[in-house]
Amino acid sequence: MIVWIWDASGPAASACGVAGTAEAARSAAGALVTSGRAVAARVEQAAIVLGTTLSYGYCPTGRAWHARLDAGELTWTIAAPPSRQAAP
Repeated sequence: MIVWIWDASGPAASACGVAGTAEAARSAAGALVTSGRAVAARVEQAAIVLGTTLSYGYCPTGRAWHARLDAGELTWTIAAPPSRQAAP
């Protein structure tokens, strides 16, 4: 199952959550940025990984976006994928 994990942080608020769609995650994280309570936000696609004892975790897929407030308008930009370096 694919979900969208989000986080936003700043001097007045730090929060995180999980949403069923990218739009819902961007809305939740973006609301904190546009209100001025957070200065940074990130949304990332993840797969839920279920364990054998009903435990679960999130495995990021590599698709992620960062929020930016520019002249009062919230914009989302695609985050660069993490660099993969070969082990020595």
